[in-house]
Amino acid sequence: MIHSSRLNAWLFSAVSLAALASGCNSTPKNPMTAAKQQTPAPATTPAVATPGSLDFSTSKTLKNPTKVHLAYALWEEQEGNLVGARNSYEKVLDENSKNVEAMIGLARLDIALGRMDDAEKRLFKAQKIAPKNSQVAVSLGQYYAAKNDLPHALEQMQLARTHSPYDPAFAYHLGHIQAKMGDVTSALANFTEAVGPAEAHYNLAYMLHERGDLAGAEEHLQRALSLKPELPQAQSLLLAVRQERQGGKQLAQRPRLTPAPTTTPAQGVPSAVQPASYTEPARTSSFDPAPAR
Repeated sequence: MIHSSRLNAWLFSAVSLAALASGCNSTPKNPMTAAKQQTPAPATTPAVATPGSLDFSTSKTLKNPTKVHLAYALWEEQEGNLVGARNSYEKVLDENSKNVEAMIGLARLDIALGRMDDAEKRLFKAQKIAPKNSQVAVSLGQYYAAKNDLPHALEQMQLARTHSPYDPAFAYHLGHIQAKMGDVTSALANFTEAVGPAEAHYNLAYMLHERGDLAGAEEHLQRALSLKPELPQAQSLLLAVRQERQGGKQLAQRPRLTPAPTTTPAQGVPSAVQPASYTEPARTSSFDPAPAR
């Protein structure tokens, strides 16, 4: 059984889902009615088929099959239909065997199914094709994080940051790994660049709480609230931390990490590497929590 946290806990994102192009989805006419027509309407081919329609699986009916199948694959993935998502990603690779985004998508599905060796092969191949693609580097970083190989995860996140030094999303992912490794100063700097100072302290507090550092978590939650007193996530987590420190039980509903900021797609690759980070907790929706802004 696939655990939803494994699949839903990567985006990043967040991530934003590519918009599905809409098309015609007409109801077949009654044969008797059609026979009475003196001049039948000329047959038309929709520019893009509607997902779920009979024509959608036929690439010949699509104006841009690669783009549509990628969008459909991401949509299916968020809906939890891994079989449909895999089929769509494979159709993209049938059109273009070097499509890096489809490789990342299939690797994501492999990780959700625990097929780590297959995921690794796909990601290494993607990085060989696009060695300076920051999305590929982040995906590899998240793959290593899923295996708890934090040094290699850090190496890939730093590589992504080098390739895209001004993109806040990659600062966020680098900060996430740095916080997991205990590099509080560097993590705070990258979180601040990605989501702002108050949210940065909150994110760092969340990570410290994950590592069992309740005192450190409380300190940074207080700093977050001093900068933004109305920050609800920080208020809720601070209450939970204080209860734990006093020997009470942790709140059943704990706030989530602030998601990685949405970025402008580069070269047709969506800003979110995938529907969520492999190492981040399950989100409040199937993709991202509400930003702690």
